[in-house]
Amino acid sequence: MTHLLLSFSLFFVLSTHALGSFNSVFEKTYYDSYQEGKCGLNILNFFKQLESLGEGVKGLNLVSLENKGFTVFGMVNAEKARAQLHGKSTTQEKNWYHHKFAIDNKGMVYDFDYSNSPRPTPFNKYVEDMYLNEDECLTPRGGEFCAGRKNKLIDYELKIYEPKDVLELNDRPYWTGSLGQALDKFKP
Repeated sequence: MTHLLLSFSLFFVLSTHALGSFNSVFEKTYYDSYQEGKCGLNILNFFKQLESLGEGVKGLNLVSLENKGFTVFGMVNAEKARAQLHGKSTTQEKNWYHHKFAIDNKGMVYDFDYSNSPRPTPFNKYVEDMYLNEDECLTPRGGEFCAGRKNKLIDYELKIYEPKDVLELNDRPYWTGSLGQALDKFKP
């Protein structure tokens, strides 16, 4: 029993240490080496930074998101993307051809383009805030798109990659599915 308790305690300490390391490196990278419009490179730099500090990337995966449907002309429509307005940090709607972010084995998302501060966020909350929290309409209004929740859950495809495949530039996802399927996969 003591051995089991010691093993569990050690696992908890190591897991907590790893998540703490991810958070501190994410925060530093968020401010020091962010490149707008380079989501894949930002995640790759995050992984490399963890590796160079000896922290490793075990427990982190890269997620690639694409719109495989026709909403927003096949682009990923983000609602709360990182932006600068009049020299101040803010969020705004943006459309991308694809998007990449990291997720850890606890379901926490590390996205350099989400929000105006570096905050790992639970996957379900991240998806709701970043993509699904918008009205549906037939035509865009005022320069904003309105693909709506239903379309995005079906049209948006996620591919999840292990860090070794990302660092070796291999295109071998270990999981592929729709945004709706991903929400089921990462239920809290």
